[in-house]
Amino acid sequence: MLVNVIFLILFAGAWSFLALLSWIALSLPRRARGALWAAPFAWLAGIGGGALVPLAGLDNQLGIGVSMISALVCSGLSCWLSFQFWDAFGLAGRFAGWSRRNR
Repeated sequence: MLVNVIFLILFAGAWSFLALLSWIALSLPRRARGALWAAPFAWLAGIGGGALVPLAGLDNQLGIGVSMISALVCSGLSCWLSFQFWDAFGLAGRFAGWSRRNR
């Protein structure tokens, strides 16, 4: 029982790390405009995309690799979509009061 919990925590950590990598890779070209908006979406999609693979039945060595790739792809897609919403709905103007004005 405890071993299963430890493995689940390690998998969630790996999926979170991959979600962080895709979030950073997509935030850098945008100079971090809207990055805080996209971070929770990328993280949740990374965890969800990684967890859906073992739930679908791939719980062997191949499933581990597929779940890592799925976490990376799902988090990247979710991050990209949240950046598209950021631009399309003009959320920069709504959250302008939260940023530093003198740079």
